[in-house]
Amino acid sequence: MHAGRISAAGLVDYYLARIAAFDKDGPRINAISCINPAAMHEARVLDDELRTHGPRGPLHGIPMVVKDNIDTVGMPTTAGCAALRQAYPRADAACVARLRAAGAIVLAKTNMSELAASNGRFGYSSANGLTLNPYRLSRNASGSSSGTGAAVAANFAAFGLGTDSFGSVRGPACVHALAGIRPTHDLVESAGVLPLATSFDIVGPLARNADDAAMVLDALVPGSGVIAQPASLAGRRLGIVTDFAGGSDEVDALFATATEAMRAAGAVTIPVRLPALALTLYADLLDAIVQAEWVRGLDAYLGQLPGGAPASTAALLAHITTTDLSTDAHQMNPLTLAALRHAFEMRDTLPQANVAAARRFGAMLDDILRGRGLEALVFPTLACPASPRFDMADATYHCRAQQPLAAMHMASASGFPEVSVPMGFTSADIPAGVSWLGRPRSDAVLLAIASAFERATGHRRPPVSTPALA
Repeated sequence: MHAGRISAAGLVDYYLARIAAFDKDGPRINAISCINPAAMHEARVLDDELRTHGPRGPLHGIPMVVKDNIDTVGMPTTAGCAALRQAYPRADAACVARLRAAGAIVLAKTNMSELAASNGRFGYSSANGLTLNPYRLSRNASGSSSGTGAAVAANFAAFGLGTDSFGSVRGPACVHALAGIRPTHDLVESAGVLPLATSFDIVGPLARNADDAAMVLDALVPGSGVIAQPASLAGRRLGIVTDFAGGSDEVDALFATATEAMRAAGAVTIPVRLPALALTLYADLLDAIVQAEWVRGLDAYLGQLPGGAPASTAALLAHITTTDLSTDAHQMNPLTLAALRHAFEMRDTLPQANVAAARRFGAMLDDILRGRGLEALVFPTLACPASPRFDMADATYHCRAQQPLAAMHMASASGFPEVSVPMGFTSADIPAGVSWLGRPRSDAVLLAIASAFERATGHRRPPVSTPALA
């Protein structure tokens, strides 16, 4: 940009052409829910600023996409719910404001599992339909930050924002061969984000490499020192977790190869066994907390919206119930609707959310990390490759794990940070990911380890369904 070889307006034009070619045509990835009508104007303003005053920050003129449960002025925050199409926020979410201040351009909002609850339909919403995985159109795009993952993988923007409650950044990173970080809980401001469970919700970036993700996180949390760590594996003490093995021979083999690559780069790898609770965290603890917090969080968020949108969970349910389905192309996932109704009906009788028990699991992890002198625990992000999308069979899919997402629930329960990056592809060309989980505020260390692994292995490759434009 300084040399004049490219401009912010040129980047916006480039990404809009890719969206037109591959999101709404061609493979019809359907990752984008709404284009920012002011994106080109913002780009031209930033180009003028660069010429006259220099860059606002490290992301000056760089287009990004934003998950549709994060407030962005001028666009509705639907959270994938058709009943919220008129939910226009008064202000940007704190995280969006931070990135705009660093010079980023909001290019578009992205589709997501409705209300951030996938319930078997990853990337499906009543507002926008189903997002497809550009690596294999018959497989799911994970969730709930499905559209952000698919958009960044398909090169519709330089990076994207997602939210992660129980794997919603790390899962899409895994199945889209991306770098994704769930930061230390409360590290990133959550104001202006439609909630699922406030004890676990956190905003995190998805990017095509760990260095980019680190740069975005550094802009989200100025002064955090996220990009100060040198990218190196030499001398790192890493706990190799095998408790989640056995779901997929291919994922297990890729993880074994990844572990060898870490050792070859100088890491010290130490086998670790986890408490039995690690395999059943969602069923034993997290699900009940979601049910206890969901309606309270929704009521608080909806109650502060301007007029025109449902102002409470009760009003939202009434709108969903009375909407003429003939005017909407997509119905709400019946399991998500049933879960929301149940949470609403039981809102005054549900037991107190046992967040303290979840955090006690974090103390167990902390004891393991400290006791063994480890900088991170390492494991496959998902125990199996991306499963078939809910509306289509895929005979190439094999998985023996009862809960393929179980490993991701550790960071959610504990509040610890976790980074996922690509560790290779299965025989069906499905990406697989490897994760590093560390103690609170070790985000910079994890990103440095992930960056060093990427440089040593170079696993990422773009999806064939969204090639370079002529």
